[in-house]
Amino acid sequence: MTSVDETHGAQSVIASALELIASHGLAELTLRPLAEKVGMSLNALTQTMGSKEQLLTQVIDHAMEQDRLFRESWLRRLEAMAPVGPGLRAVLAETMLDDWVVGHRALACLLIDMVQDAGRRAECPPALGAWLDAVGLFWADVLFGDPRQADAALGYILDEGGFSLFAHANPAYRMLRALCLHRFTGGIYPDPDEDIGKGRHLEQWIAALEPDQTYPDTPDRSKRGLIAAQAGRLIVTCGLEALTHRSAAAAAGTPASTVVYHFGTRDELMVAALHAVVTNFRHNLAENFGRPHPFHANYASSRDLVRATSIIAIAAARHPGLGPHALDMRRRRGENIVTSVLWDMGLPHGRIADRTTSQVVSVALFGMRMVAMARGLDEDEVLHAAFTRLAEVCR
Repeated sequence: MTSVDETHGAQSVIASALELIASHGLAELTLRPLAEKVGMSLNALTQTMGSKEQLLTQVIDHAMEQDRLFRESWLRRLEAMAPVGPGLRAVLAETMLDDWVVGHRALACLLIDMVQDAGRRAECPPALGAWLDAVGLFWADVLFGDPRQADAALGYILDEGGFSLFAHANPAYRMLRALCLHRFTGGIYPDPDEDIGKGRHLEQWIAALEPDQTYPDTPDRSKRGLIAAQAGRLIVTCGLEALTHRSAAAAAGTPASTVVYHFGTRDELMVAALHAVVTNFRHNLAENFGRPHPFHANYASSRDLVRATSIIAIAAARHPGLGPHALDMRRRRGENIVTSVLWDMGLPHGRIADRTTSQVVSVALFGMRMVAMARGLDEDEVLHAAFTRLAEVCR
């Protein structure tokens, strides 16, 4: 039988492990730093919690239970308010999302980290699959009152949640997020009777998020640019934690001193690497413009872009200096999604998109692709099925 002291000790360790993950990332959860944090010897920690794998299993089980309690508390409130229309659903979603990323930050960080990790490994642990199923059904209920929309709802919230982790207090971001959530719950396309000038509201908040420094849309072929490009490939294939001056030098086939010369700090290298991924995607997109291929299925670099934006969003929650760069990626969402692309995705033919439509679709698309990669599913099939179902609620 487990004693009260042992149970209390295990709960303390699990809580501290979740704090470490939220602050530094899943890959940084190692036993020795955790033992120091909880004031235990390494031997005592392993006797209490077992191996790192056993510890992580307990952490995930605890997080899933806490997240279940979070969802149930909000579902009770939602049921008490029924019936709930699209406008109120959007307001509720904003409030719930803030509660998740602020009041239950560690849970959100762990889930997003696990999705990223599973996507890189092409291996989805059963616990992650069950967690994603539950979260998808919850947000489908919140956003649409329809469990069939679970894939789109899950993708949207996971992607937006990554940005909300660090930007929830930014007024311009909050307004951008609110406008998108209202459109998402209300039918993606603008209301035919809507004042056309309302579309300018979104542009106003997009402009407010423009950073002081912008980056070119063509690849930098200099030594510095080539190092950044290789560092970007390293991040999207191995994770942010794999990036160091030494690993970037090995990937680029150049001395570490050269990398340090061009990028004095790891943060500088990280930002340049992630922007190189984005630039490479935009360049490839421009070169393939006009070819009859859907945006979401046929550009190899778009998978890197999906990973990179998810990585920089959660990294900004841990490294505040990355915030402006992450918000730059968020504000530019949907720039390459035009009306014909939406038709390829399964949304209604003949409907004309505006910038808000493109933003909403982009956020959902990126999140769904991350989940599909994590689950080892065909991304194109997942997207087409989800958007076809979403077309049913389009005005």
